[in-house]
Amino acid sequence: MIPLLTQVIDRLRPLLARDIPVRERIVDCWLVILASRDLAAGDVVEDDFRCIAAATQLITDLGRHGREDFEHVLRAGMRGWNPFEKGRAE
Repeated sequence: MIPLLTQVIDRLRPLLARDIPVRERIVDCWLVILASRDLAAGDVVEDDFRCIAAATQLITDLGRHGREDFEHVLRAGMRGWNPFEKGRAE
């Protein structure tokens, strides 16, 4: 049986394709992080999302501070925060 988090990550992959605008890709990634944060231990969820963001070159496409920007979005998603607007995402 494939773990649910792995299934979610596999479904996210096409949404992070490089022909999609980077803003749309990072928002989609955040939404999936937000929905997935309770599917496994926090460090496992974070590591899996870091891997998919690197593999799809999302971090690279975010620009000069891509890693820091992605980590900000990742931490926000894990806490239930919306990094794109003020206030909580829930």
